[in-house]
Amino acid sequence: MDDVECPYCDQGQEICHDDGFGYEEGKLHEMQCSNCDKYFTFNTSIIYYYEPFKADCLNGSDHNFKKSITVPREYTRMECSDCEESRKPTEEEMVEILKN
Repeated sequence: MDDVECPYCDQGQEICHDDGFGYEEGKLHEMQCSNCDKYFTFNTSIIYYYEPFKADCLNGSDHNFKKSITVPREYTRMECSDCEESRKPTEEEMVEILKN
């Protein structure tokens, strides 16, 4: 997949990020076009994407605890699927966990 287009010939270029090249923000990076052999510069912008989820337990509802998948089962934790809070299973929950 091409990362940028050469500003001289519009040929797509893939940036080789070996040794972290091209990741630093606020700096011009130099690159040579593999098509026309001209040098050009580019800068890097890192974009964050956030995805919100409802967490009713943080608003007064009960936590939605599910058992973790743990080996050995004796170390199973109960984890809320909405907020990731974790707790030890109750004695009754542990009996059920060990049955399966």
